[in-house]
Amino acid sequence: MANPLSRRQFLSTATAAGAATLLPASSAASPTPAVAPTPATTPAPAIPSAVALQLQPFPLSAVRLLPGPWKTMQEINRSWLYSLPNDRLVHTFRLNAGLPSDAEPLGGWEAPTGELRGHYIGHYLSACAMLYASTGDQPILAKANELVSMLAACQRADGYLSAYPDSFYDRLRQHKEVWAPFYTYHKILAGMIDMYQHAGSALALQVATRMADWADQYARSFTPDDWQTVLLTEQGGMNEASFNLYAITGNTKYRDLAYRFEHHKIFDPLAANQDALAGNHTNTNIPKIIGAVRGYELTGDDRYRQIAWNFHRIVTQHHSYAPGGTSYDEFFQTPDATAAHLGRADQECCCSYNMMKLTRHLFQQQPNAALFDYYERLLFNVRAGTQDRNGMFMYYVPLQPGLYKMFGTPTDSFWCCTGTGSEEYTKLNDSIYFHDDSSVWVNLFLPSVLNWQQRGLRLRLTTRLPHEERVTLTIDSAPSTPTTLRIRIPAWTTSGVRIAINGTAQTIPTTPSTYVSLQQAWKAGDVITLDLPLTLRVETTPDDPQVQAAFYGPLVLAARLGSEGLTNSMIYLDNAAHGDRGYPMPTVEPNPRDWQGKLLAPQDDGPWLTRIDGSTQYPLQFQTKGSGPTHTLVPLAHIYDERYSVYLRNLGIPASPGGPAHT
Repeated sequence: MANPLSRRQFLSTATAAGAATLLPASSAASPTPAVAPTPATTPAPAIPSAVALQLQPFPLSAVRLLPGPWKTMQEINRSWLYSLPNDRLVHTFRLNAGLPSDAEPLGGWEAPTGELRGHYIGHYLSACAMLYASTGDQPILAKANELVSMLAACQRADGYLSAYPDSFYDRLRQHKEVWAPFYTYHKILAGMIDMYQHAGSALALQVATRMADWADQYARSFTPDDWQTVLLTEQGGMNEASFNLYAITGNTKYRDLAYRFEHHKIFDPLAANQDALAGNHTNTNIPKIIGAVRGYELTGDDRYRQIAWNFHRIVTQHHSYAPGGTSYDEFFQTPDATAAHLGRADQECCCSYNMMKLTRHLFQQQPNAALFDYYERLLFNVRAGTQDRNGMFMYYVPLQPGLYKMFGTPTDSFWCCTGTGSEEYTKLNDSIYFHDDSSVWVNLFLPSVLNWQQRGLRLRLTTRLPHEERVTLTIDSAPSTPTTLRIRIPAWTTSGVRIAINGTAQTIPTTPSTYVSLQQAWKAGDVITLDLPLTLRVETTPDDPQVQAAFYGPLVLAARLGSEGLTNSMIYLDNAAHGDRGYPMPTVEPNPRDWQGKLLAPQDDGPWLTRIDGSTQYPLQFQTKGSGPTHTLVPLAHIYDERYSVYLRNLGIPASPGGPAHT
C-alpha cells in the first residue's frame, strides 16, 4: 500500500524532529540543551498536604530528556502543538461569547456543532504549560499566554467560559441527553490551573477561580438525589480540579465543591472494597478516582485513600490486558474475562494516561516498585507507539487479531485521546525520578538529566534499553550532603543483575520488583552501571491459560500479519465517516480473513520463540517455532501500518498468569 505518512508534513517554529520510528535503536540529537534555564518554580500551595507523603516528585524543570527515542517523541509533539493556530483554537469560544471570528473552524470533536467543542483547548493549555516547564521553551509559553488572554476575553461576568452555550446545562438539569458539558468544562479549568502551576500565569488562575465559582453556584442549586442523577453524565475530573484550586487558594468553597462531585454509584462500592465496575464506562470514572486521591492528600479523608487504592488494585489485577491498558468498547467488563474481550476497541488511550497519573499519586504515598513496574508497562507498550511519526494520536489500541493501529488527522479529529496524548508527550520526564529527604529514587530508565539544585546534585542517565541491557548513571555534580540512590530493579529481570561503581563490581543482592540502595560519598565523575537481563517470558490470560502474550524485558511483543487490505483511509480516520459522534471505530469484516484461525493454533513443545536478526525498522525481532504457524514477533510499540496480534495460543513454554503486578 502507499505510505500513509509521506503526505503529512507540519510547518513548525520548533526544530523538526524528523520521521523517526518510535523506540528506535538510536535517534537524532535534539537541539534543546540537556538542562535549560529553569522556569519559575511551582507556586507554593496555600493548603499543604494533610498527610505525610513519603516521596515528592521533582518539578518538570529539574529533569531534561536527553537525545533518544523519548526525546524524539517530545519533539514530534512540540511540532504538533506549534502547528495549531490560536485563532482556530479559540474560534468557537469567540462565537459563543458573541465576539467576531473569521478563523477557519477546526473539525472533529472541535467542530462548531460538536457538543464537546472546546475540550481540546484545555488539553492544549496543559500541554503547552508542561512543555514549557519540561524544556524552557519560551515561544510556546508566549503562545499559551496569548491563548489564555484570548479566552479570558470570552469569559462572562458570572465566570462561565466555554465554547458551547449554557443551555447545555439546562438539558443536564432536565436529565435530557447532552454530551458531557462538565467533562469539557473540566478540561478548560484544568488547563488554566496547569498554566498557573507550571507557567506562573496569574491571569489563568483568575479565569480558573471564576469558572469554579460558576460551577459552584450551578451545583448548589440541586437536591442531593437530583445531583447524583446529574453525575451519571460524564464530568471528567471536576473533583480533582476543585481540590487543586482549594490547595492553591485555601478557599474551602472549592474543597466543598470537590466533595459535591463525589459520585456515590462509583465511590461507595470501592470504599467497601467491592468490584462493581462491570458495565461502567472506563475513562469516565478514572478521573474521579484521581480526584479522590487528591482529596485524601489535602484533607486526610481515609475513605478517599481506600477508594483510590482499591480501584487501582481491582483494575490492575482484574481488568487489564497484557500491554497494561484497560477498557473494552469503552466499558469495564466482567473481571478476569480477558480472552473473551479481544476486540477492535480495547485499551482506550485516555485510560492509560489517567491510570499512570493515579499510579504516580499512590507511589508518593507508599513507594513500591510494583507500582512503577505497572507504570513502565503502560509507558512502553500503550503510550509509546500510539503517536505516529508526525504527531497524530490513537484512540484505541485494538487487540482483536488482525487489526491495526488507527490515528487521527491534523485538524479533523481532536478526540479525548488527542488531548491526553498532547499532554503525555510533553511530560515524559515527570516520573523518572522522585526524592525524599535523603534519597533519589530512579524509577524509569529514560535518557535524562536530573538537576537537584537544593543539593547540588546533577545526575545523568544514559541507556539504549531495551536494545541493550546496560543503564549508566553518571554523577556530573556531586551532592552537597549524603544522598542515597535507590534504583528500581524491574519485575521483568531475573537473576543476573550486575551493578558496578567506577568499574568495580558490587556484591549487592537484588530482587525483581524492589529497589536497590547505593550509599557512598559521591563525587563528580562517579559512574554506576546496571546490567538488567532482558529475557523472554509469557503471560497467560486468566480466563484461558492457552491464550498468551510474549514479552521481551518490558516490551510486549506482537505477531506481524502484513498490510493486506489496508489503505490510508483505514489508518487515518476521517472523523465524520467513522461512527456515532466520530468515534474512530474500524469496520471489521464478519470473518476478517480468518485471522483467529491463523493465529490461535497450538504449537508443539520445544523451542517456542527465538531472537532473529533485526532490521532498520524492527531492530528487535523474534520468531515462533514448532509445527504450528510460524510468526515473526516485534515490539507492539514499533508496529505501524500493518496488522498484528498481541495474543497467540499455546506458545509452548511454562507461563504465568498475566496482568500487571500490584502489591
